[in-house]
Amino acid sequence: LRVTGVLAVLALVSCTDPGAELPGRASIFADLTPAELRAVRDFLRSRPELGLARPRRGDTLAQNSLFLVELLPPSKRAALRHLDHGGPAPRRQARAVIFFGEQAEPNVTELVVGPLPRPSWYRALSPRGGRAVPFSARPVTQLEAALLQRALAAATEPLSRLLRDATGFWLHNCSRRCLTYSDIAPRGLASGERRSWFVLQRFVEGFYLHPVGLELLLDHRHPDPRRWAVQQLWYNGRYFSSPRELAESYERGTLPLARLPDAASQRLYSTYTPRGHFPPGTRSDVHGAKVCEPQGRRYLLRGNRLQYGGWSLAFRLRSSAGLQLFDVRFGGERVAFELSVQEAVAFYGGETPAAMQTRYMDAGWGMGSVTYELARGIDCPEVATYVDAHHLYDAEEPLRFRRAICVFEQPTGVPLRRHFDSDFRGGVHFYAGLEGHALVLRSTSTVYNYDYIWDFLLYPNGVLEAKVHATGFIHATFLPPRGRRYGSRVQSHVLGNAHTHLLHYKVDLDVAGTDNSFETMDVAFENISNPWSPGAR
Repeated sequence: LRVTGVLAVLALVSCTDPGAELPGRASIFADLTPAELRAVRDFLRSRPELGLARPRRGDTLAQNSLFLVELLPPSKRAALRHLDHGGPAPRRQARAVIFFGEQAEPNVTELVVGPLPRPSWYRALSPRGGRAVPFSARPVTQLEAALLQRALAAATEPLSRLLRDATGFWLHNCSRRCLTYSDIAPRGLASGERRSWFVLQRFVEGFYLHPVGLELLLDHRHPDPRRWAVQQLWYNGRYFSSPRELAESYERGTLPLARLPDAASQRLYSTYTPRGHFPPGTRSDVHGAKVCEPQGRRYLLRGNRLQYGGWSLAFRLRSSAGLQLFDVRFGGERVAFELSVQEAVAFYGGETPAAMQTRYMDAGWGMGSVTYELARGIDCPEVATYVDAHHLYDAEEPLRFRRAICVFEQPTGVPLRRHFDSDFRGGVHFYAGLEGHALVLRSTSTVYNYDYIWDFLLYPNGVLEAKVHATGFIHATFLPPRGRRYGSRVQSHVLGNAHTHLLHYKVDLDVAGTDNSFETMDVAFENISNPWSPGAR
């Protein structure tokens, strides 16, 4: 899948030299440093009224915990007062998300903390839409994931014989041939619910493609995991009210068993190990084409400020959602105040309960915080410049993600423009052409099974392009009898479910000033007489 959005910007060229812009201007949009992240964490932990647990207890969710700290960008008004009118730089502030699980009414609260680098105050941010985020709608933390693993292992204990006989793998008291799971969202059918369907899979490379035919609905709303309960099960096309009921059906011999081939006896179809053969004469033992810079780099990267040709911009990697561009200028004129990734949504259809329920909103998985290291020569060219990122997301300490962002110039393979002026007698009056190049700012998000590759491309003619590629593994389910109505069979017992991706960007254009509007235009046909051919319309 490749989704591409192209934004053509009118480049109003002025006499301003982009290289003469104020140094450090981009720093007001720079992500928080590890020292700033720790300063916010320590300040909030020092406030007794917040009651932040340290260390976190591993047996209950009824505790107050700091979930996220990231930059709170300055308001547009304050930023423009500084950028355009020489006003003071806005004070740096942080956005913090706290899970208040120990209160009488557990909730999720967002705070603004400032000023940095030495915070001394905080206040609650007004809930978006005027409604507070209910505690049941919070993202799953590492602690809750560990408790879910424990709960699922206990719940499947009565099914160990069934799973061992059908799959060769099990979950309760397993050592090597273990099952794992994928959970789906939303976690319920109504506000306030927190009950999730879990798809059990063989724990092998690419386990997303190894469902075993068992899905469980677990209610995990209560902060005390001892109060969690399996409400329903689905196995090979049939529903059961409890693990014991399913186990008894198998023991009576009335259960159609979904017996899977031994995973160790075949070459694993989900592995990333290259396989297959090219036709004779096609080389597969040498490298393909590479990007090179024969005379050095043509862009300038200083901190979070990037310059290329007539372009200049500031960027950051937001832990909650991903890449953000600010103060985007071409020829010295601002064409956009902000361009940023906001959300990636995937809607699924299917026959199994997990597939028919799945509506992923990937920002709920910290889409910007799963920006793992980019592989030189594969994710980005060897000549690219790499930038580290730091996240304080569901962690005690800021985590450093090496090479989370890369910058490189690439040939587009198509001339930017060209013309061959023929004399129509086998000769030519002239030929004119310009090489096509673009500067790429790239990061990736590995949101569980999917890998999104996020690109912003700058072209020398004033065009700015936002592009995303989706790769990784598909979200697959077991193939039930009527499964092909909802997707394609990708293995003997695996269904690739039909789904669609929606990508959401924020685009705040400032072309020729901040007074911009948006309109749509439709084409209408006018039926008139043809003035040079009577009777024709």
